Amino acid sequence: MKLIVSKYLGYCFGVNRAITALFKTIDEQPDRKCYTYGPIIHNKRITDQLTQRGVAVIDDISLAEPGSLVFIRTHGVSGSVLQALKDRGVEYMDLTCPYVQKIHNVAKSTERLLMVGDIHHPEVIGILGDAKGDYRAVTTLEQLRTVLREHPDFSYTMVAQTTFNMELWLEMKQYVESFRTVDGVLLDGENFPVSPVTICDTICHSTSDRQKEVEKMAKDCDYIVVIGDKHSSNTKKLYEIAKNYCSACYIEDVTELPHYLSEYKKIGLTTGASTPGSTIEEVINTMMNENNNVNLMEEDIDFAAALEASLQVTRVGQRISGTIGVVGTNEVQVELGGKHTGFIPASEFSEEELATLKAGDEVEAFVMKVNDVEGTVLLSKKKLDSIKGFEKLEAARDNNEILTGTVSEVVKGGLVVYVNAVRVFVPASLASLRKDTDLETMKDQEVRLRIIELENAGRRKRIIGSIKSVLKEEKDAAQAKVWESIEVGKKYDGVVKSLASFGAFVDIGGVDGLVHITDLAWTKIKHPSEIVKEGDNIEVEVKAFDPETHKISLTFKKANEDPWMILPQKYEVGDVIPVTVLKLMPYGAFVSVIPGIDGLVHISQIANQRVEKVGDVLKVGDEVEAKIIEIDYDAKKVSLSIKATLPEEEAVEESDAAEEVAAEEVVAEETAAEEAVVEAEAEASAEDGSVEE
Repeated sequence: MKLIVSKYLGYCFGVNRAITALFKTIDEQPDRKCYTYGPIIHNKRITDQLTQRGVAVIDDISLAEPGSLVFIRTHGVSGSVLQALKDRGVEYMDLTCPYVQKIHNVAKSTERLLMVGDIHHPEVIGILGDAKGDYRAVTTLEQLRTVLREHPDFSYTMVAQTTFNMELWLEMKQYVESFRTVDGVLLDGENFPVSPVTICDTICHSTSDRQKEVEKMAKDCDYIVVIGDKHSSNTKKLYEIAKNYCSACYIEDVTELPHYLSEYKKIGLTTGASTPGSTIEEVINTMMNENNNVNLMEEDIDFAAALEASLQVTRVGQRISGTIGVVGTNEVQVELGGKHTGFIPASEFSEEELATLKAGDEVEAFVMKVNDVEGTVLLSKKKLDSIKGFEKLEAARDNNEILTGTVSEVVKGGLVVYVNAVRVFVPASLASLRKDTDLETMKDQEVRLRIIELENAGRRKRIIGSIKSVLKEEKDAAQAKVWESIEVGKKYDGVVKSLASFGAFVDIGGVDGLVHITDLAWTKIKHPSEIVKEGDNIEVEVKAFDPETHKISLTFKKANEDPWMILPQKYEVGDVIPVTVLKLMPYGAFVSVIPGIDGLVHISQIANQRVEKVGDVLKVGDEVEAKIIEIDYDAKKVSLSIKATLPEEEAVEESDAAEEVAAEEVVAEETAAEEAVVEAEAEASAEDGSVEE
């Protein structure tokens, strides 16, 4: 059995913040009478632990003794409840999840609230209790349609319960976003007049991430184990998503773990946002003990108790280290080991970095903003990267070090390159070895450069880099290395730099050589692009070179692919072979023998009877059998006969020997003419200096 463990386990940020603060407070005030207004979270184990510590759960404010302390549940309450506690002389600690509190703030400021969620859930009850004006609550798309079509003259602000099903929420958003205005009237997709809606995305990123993760796991596993309290809304939704794709169970603790799990090959495990680590550890340990072959596919889970909160004060401007807790769509949660939880915007990470980030990874960031009320710290990885990057650039300038960066944009006068998260300007004159280089082709490319100027005047930084100096140095070194060791017959791995009608220029390590069109293939080609294209990596061999003129002649043809070396291994005189007619001439037909070699069937060898016109008997594309009657390896000619494969008939007229001789002379003249053209092109390319360093 293989066990796939979700990367989102245990408490979410809001729950962890609440539980940590609650237990810390009752530890510091052991003799004080304390209550929780409603279960602090939906988890019986935590509720039982609090009961053992003398912390009672109440739903009636009159049960709280004056002077006592009441912990407000993470799901939140309305402002009227808080006022009632004050009026009774009861102190309270508001442990409402910051994400829930944001929805309360929206509810308090909007004239008409459209609440998407379970109207019986404590979170929704508290939010609606704070609604400034009218409100409506819906749980399905159909209910949403009904509400928005009732009073088209109304306008709503739409929010969602933090633990609402993401898939349903997206359907509702898509419905609203499909509205269009026709003749001043807002219509939905079915042309019904509807109310205008302002959408606020309020689903907790932790909820969203867990739902996406369990869907992904369920599609890949045979069975899913979901751990969490049966009253937990977010856990119930995880179970509902999982069972859409595979078998699943919903358990509160290890005592409910099914006994038949060993029947499944691949099991996934996930938890709700209010599931304690001790419960998760018990379940996993039991699964491992009952099946010794269990294989944890994700990183090992550390269930050790958290370290005591650090007393160090977090201040804006600090460099701070922490451990990644949750990687969300919009932000990355960072556990700082103290009373604060940090958040880094996901946009500050590259797609590659986000794909590899996981819970437990160490991260360092710059403190941008501290919110002691919500217990959050806004962090910036980019800011710290920029500071560190500038320090590295200073050192690199002093040491004449070569750096690597990425061209982010082409601007007037040059390029902008980001090196160590710092903006470096490279003037056009220092961007390439060639003045006519199209700078647009360098965008998004990785480049090597040196820092030649660097000024730091407060917020204004002036950093100038040079790509050209690095390229020049590298080219000089590469060319020297090539010319030191070059010799005829030596092979190089080269890159095709450009194509011309007469051949291809290939870079063999800082030096360009020419592969003439006749040296690209053993077969005849009309243009080099039939064989290679710019950017191709090819192996070439040196045919000749001139150190004084710095000209190098290369060949791409492989000796073992020479068709005249292959032919004797395959055929010999007297063999009857299948051929295809390639070209018709007055004196005969050229046919294929093997790739790279064509043969001639003379007109006198086409049929038993006299043939006046080749086209009367054969046409291009015909597939026939022919007998090899002669192979001239010196002249590189093959003669064949179709007639020799035909049944013998009555003797025909004596062949015209003079005509056959004349045909061979024509073929020889054509071959000589072709070779003369090739030689002329090669000489022309050499004379115009095309093959230079």
